[in-house]
Amino acid sequence: MQSFIDKLFRGALNHRRAVIIVALVLLIAAALCIPGVKINYQFSDYLPEDSASTISLHKMNETFDAPTPNAQVMVEGLSLMQASDLATQMEQTQGVEDVMWLGTTCDTSVPLETYDPDAVAAWKSGDTYLYQVALDTTQASAAMDSIEGAASALGARDVAMAGDAVNSAVAAGSSDFEIQLIMIMAVIVILGLLLLTSEAWFEPVLFLSVIGVSIVYNLGTNIIFGEISFITQMCAAVLQLAVSMDYGIVMLHAFRGFRAEGLSSYDAALAAMHKAASVIASSAATTFFGFLSLCVMVFLIGADMGVVLAKGIVFSFLCVLFLLPILVLASEKVLAKTAHRKLLPSFDTFAKWCLRLAVPFTIIVALITVPAYLGQRQPNFVYGASSFVEPGSQLYEDSNKIEEVFGANESWVMLVPEGQWGTERQMVDEIENVDGVTSVTSYVTAVSANIPEEFVPQDSLSQLVSNGYSRIVITTSLMGESQEAFDAIQHIRDIGNEFYPQQNYLVGSAVTSYDMSLIVNEDSLRIMLASVITIGLVLLLMFRSLSIPLILLLTIEISIWVNLAIPYFMGETIQYIGYLIISAIMLGATVDYTIILTKSYLEKRRSMERRAAMLAAISDSAITILTSSIILTICGALIGVISSNGVIAGLGTLIGRGAFIAALNTFLLLPILFLLLDKVVEKTTWKARFFQGTDPSSTQNLEKE
Repeated sequence: MQSFIDKLFRGALNHRRAVIIVALVLLIAAALCIPGVKINYQFSDYLPEDSASTISLHKMNETFDAPTPNAQVMVEGLSLMQASDLATQMEQTQGVEDVMWLGTTCDTSVPLETYDPDAVAAWKSGDTYLYQVALDTTQASAAMDSIEGAASALGARDVAMAGDAVNSAVAAGSSDFEIQLIMIMAVIVILGLLLLTSEAWFEPVLFLSVIGVSIVYNLGTNIIFGEISFITQMCAAVLQLAVSMDYGIVMLHAFRGFRAEGLSSYDAALAAMHKAASVIASSAATTFFGFLSLCVMVFLIGADMGVVLAKGIVFSFLCVLFLLPILVLASEKVLAKTAHRKLLPSFDTFAKWCLRLAVPFTIIVALITVPAYLGQRQPNFVYGASSFVEPGSQLYEDSNKIEEVFGANESWVMLVPEGQWGTERQMVDEIENVDGVTSVTSYVTAVSANIPEEFVPQDSLSQLVSNGYSRIVITTSLMGESQEAFDAIQHIRDIGNEFYPQQNYLVGSAVTSYDMSLIVNEDSLRIMLASVITIGLVLLLMFRSLSIPLILLLTIEISIWVNLAIPYFMGETIQYIGYLIISAIMLGATVDYTIILTKSYLEKRRSMERRAAMLAAISDSAITILTSSIILTICGALIGVISSNGVIAGLGTLIGRGAFIAALNTFLLLPILFLLLDKVVEKTTWKARFFQGTDPSSTQNLEKE
């Protein structure tokens, strides 16, 4: 095996021009594939096939052309006649599949005073009208522009839009620009950090070029999936850049070391490939399996993100292992000309301060660990597309305007077998009495159970009855993801099961969010077990120790608990997708910090007593850990600040804050755990070979520090 790997490395170095040509051809091919990858903004598409929402959506698509409303349009400054004209124009707009407004439930040729005031108030307030619109999500952005233009042409003072389709359309329109801005800012920050830590001004160019190539490979090969989620699209590139940058640092550091020993450039590159392969592989393996553990989620967006992120780590590993040494050899003269003295001082003082602060920090961690664990299990979740909306955005302001005038308003649709009009009438009566339900529109309410279907105009009938099913539109005054809405959904489902057991299907945005909420705890446990077990096994094989994997996993898990508990104790909401995937991402991406420190400590411990070994280990590994953690912290923060999508912004904030906390725990908590459990680690680690010299002051020094 070793001979094969050596031949592989030598073959790459001996045919450098061919490797570069192949890499460029693949780069061009991958870049051309990127525009062909479809981006999916619909959370409902990622629910498991056996969920109630998915089954109901499939049934709806099979039986009815009339879709469920997914947008609200509020128009101010129109007369009743103008409002009717606007409804007609909306219905004729490409991308608009259905429109419900005052004229849908009331005959506007009859004085409105003859109708129930509450029924009118749900659609009209003075000269302001509300429309419930079903938009084709693939054409929603253009349809929204057309609607706004039509309303303005009729003399409307203001137009406000809200709803899942609007949220998704705005997110789709801004995502490309935001991705580019985030990447540009990330590259600038990383470039600055790498310049500080490099020994030649040209080094960062090599790092960024190699990782950039691997990112293009990853994004381009997503075409094999046909489409990926918008979360994956927004985060994949910047996360790959942040977590794999240290691979290149390790490779170049090894090359410089062998050159300093007197080896030729070729031999140094070959030796560096051999040495770095095992180091990078162990680091990449934990990240790879951490990301891949997302695939165990019932919510399929986990598999979407997990596979893409894991694939990116593979590309980064291969590019650094084969492409970087070749580029180093090709640019050796440039590196020599741009060489400079080390810009950063020794980290010996930093190491001493870490040990001084470690004991009080560990005491604080011990006090907050249990509250943090309990707090992170009770967050205030948001689930669906409503979480796309960031406070202060136009969407946020429009949503508030609509709610101020008409209150919370959302429509759900239920399908039941047609023809059982007496049963449907009884069920509708019960649904109308559910808290939060303002109106119910169905065949028995809009027409009459006593009028045969053949006497109803076909256009009207097709909206209410089709392919053996009756369509019931339920309008509510409930917040989309409130507990009251979730209670009402379950109540309506119970009513449906009472009258039509196993034959009723409920569809709606809040319904989808409710079904997401039902799988949170299950998915959370799955991800935690999968990531801990897989990464634990990698650590077990890496260190050949029973205790070290437990120590490292505990260090990072505490970081995860604290990170996720902060929103709970601050009274903030947290996007459920972010909550589920952050534990796997953090564990996979930040356990590297503990691995780097641990490897250095074990090496030093063979020739030093425990405290001296830990001081030396912190000093030697500080630059690598700080560079990696600062990059991930800043990249996460950039995502959080720049993204206008609440889901992405929240996830970025969690990633950035989590990397910072993990780095703190690595420098301040992990050293104490190793020093206190030194004997345990020695006895449970195969061939530990710890230094057996005695230093009477070591215990006293530890207590003082």
